[in-house]
Amino acid sequence: MNKQTLSVFFQVAVIAAILLVFNFLLYYMPDLKGKTADFVYPLPVMYGFFFLMTAAVLAVLMKINRKNQEQTGYAFLFLTTAKIALSYVIVRPILNKAGENPTEKVNFFVIFILFLAIEAYYTARLLNNK
Repeated sequence: MNKQTLSVFFQVAVIAAILLVFNFLLYYMPDLKGKTADFVYPLPVMYGFFFLMTAAVLAVLMKINRKNQEQTGYAFLFLTTAKIALSYVIVRPILNKAGENPTEKVNFFVIFILFLAIEAYYTARLLNNK
């Protein structure tokens, strides 16, 4: 791996850590305190899953971008679709019990959108480096 690739992974890891800490702090607010007790997946597991998925997507995109830059956008669309499918498998238990605690469902989709935005940002940077 080159220096730029490691820099991207480090930046994504720092962003994920900051988001995780912020999310933990959010659940220490009086209105939300104790809402995480009955989550299907703990917050670190959710962030770890999405961080690994984002890192894998970005690694594949960087490799494709080096070999065939014209295919980077198509690869992003395919990998994002695959990530959505895998995320659906993960979210099914949460959706099945969402009536009990809708906070977990909202939390899952916010985390999903945040990491999708990170992927889109770095993909746009890859596509604009010509």
